[in-house]
Amino acid sequence: MEKMDPKRSALAIVGGLKKAGVDFVATLPDEKMLDLIRTVESDPELRHIPLCREEEGIGICAGAYLAGRKTAIIMQNAGFLNSCNALTTTCLQFQIPIVLLIYYAGDIGDRGFTTLGAVTEPVLQALGIRSYILRRTDEIDETIAGAEVLAEDSKRPVAVLLTKSVLGVK
Repeated sequence: MEKMDPKRSALAIVGGLKKAGVDFVATLPDEKMLDLIRTVESDPELRHIPLCREEEGIGICAGAYLAGRKTAIIMQNAGFLNSCNALTTTCLQFQIPIVLLIYYAGDIGDRGFTTLGAVTEPVLQALGIRSYILRRTDEIDETIAGAEVLAEDSKRPVAVLLTKSVLGVK
């Protein structure tokens, strides 16, 4: 598998979102996902909502879903942990599907944020949120489409953990 550069990777992820029918994306700033966020922001087919806090993004995506949109939120795993209350009291309680695209800081081979990486999957499991680690760029479309189908069918958030390799970053 060839290593993608961040811009090509971002285009592939946004393409995967659009193929899955996602048309509404909220984002939180993160240096590892800068190209992805810029690509979302510049795509005229996507409604992009930049956020200050992850919790507000969960509420905004829930409202957009109730208005007929297919939603995703892009955040880092520290932000996911910040959003657990909003996910529980909104999405899980009221059966709101959202695709959670989460940068997996502290993943295998990552020298930073090892504690954060160690708790990410257990917290997702404790909340009953199914998650899939995306390590290969050739699996972007299938994984994102599958996550969207699972989210819609189960009426729950589904997480896709984005690794450095799939984002094309160091």
